[in-house]
Amino acid sequence: MKVAIIGAGAVGGLLAARLGATEAEVTLVARPNAASAIRRNGLTMVTPLNRVARLSPRVTDDSLSLGPQDLVFLCVKAHALRGTIDTLTPLLGPETAIVPMVNGIPWWYPHRQPDPLADRPLASVDPDGLLWRTIDPDRVVGATSFVAVEGDGPCRIRHVSDQRFVFGDAGGDLGGRDNPAVDRIVTLFGQAGFQPAKTADIRQAIWVKLWGNLAFNPLSVLTGSTLGRLCNDPGTRETGRAMMLEAKAVAEKLGVVFTTSVDERIAMAAGVGDFKTSMLQDYEAGRRLELDAILGSVIELAERCGVDVPMLRAVLAMVDLRARERREAA
Repeated sequence: MKVAIIGAGAVGGLLAARLGATEAEVTLVARPNAASAIRRNGLTMVTPLNRVARLSPRVTDDSLSLGPQDLVFLCVKAHALRGTIDTLTPLLGPETAIVPMVNGIPWWYPHRQPDPLADRPLASVDPDGLLWRTIDPDRVVGATSFVAVEGDGPCRIRHVSDQRFVFGDAGGDLGGRDNPAVDRIVTLFGQAGFQPAKTADIRQAIWVKLWGNLAFNPLSVLTGSTLGRLCNDPGTRETGRAMMLEAKAVAEKLGVVFTTSVDERIAMAAGVGDFKTSMLQDYEAGRRLELDAILGSVIELAERCGVDVPMLRAVLAMVDLRARERREAA
């Protein structure tokens, strides 16, 4: 099996390290500077048990040299997906499955869904429909992960906690098909020592992950606090809980059934401990924040469903201003 991983950040590095230990032919596709650094220094991974593994993954900055792959994982930020299209195209064969490992509501979410989605792209994550037009959603295997992983310096990643990944066909129940690529991915991730699961309703899994992200990622930028602190402080916990309840109302209008309560989901997040959210890491590094995919998309869906989400709108406005002020200061 040929596997390409586009993006050499924390998630891409983790997948390259772990999937590369299987029998699959795994290649990390990175920008020229990152690819050169990884070829020169290798990749260091710190495990949740603080064990250090030094690896030499196969890496390239030229996707054209690889030819068609069986699986392509997109491990970039949601707003950077448009920039992967030229890299992705040479990797596609007739049966290639594309697996976007992105936070928030993905661009393919309206695929094969009834009103108010009805195959209409989301402007918040795909402003001019470029992704919708150029990446066939029938190729997509939806994915979400609950792993906590962070960059820990050049060519170094730290896997903080959790091994869970969930995969499902982007068509969902309404697609009426069983996608064999999902089974291949679950098997591969099991061989890599992760805890993968297959679901017939990947959108439900996406909302469970997003539920925590849309509340505590933005709050971490506003406060500078870690996930554990935010979940256990009474004030920020209640603020996050209010945001999650608004999002729950939107998701339920779209037919999502939650089998986890808000408080159970907050407890899951608190269990990660004093971990800086990916959004706080991006803010401190001066990188663009994933606000459109994590908050803007939910607000857009709320508008389509006729659901009022004042807390989500207020928090988005504050975090957006804080991010703009940082960019202006820089």
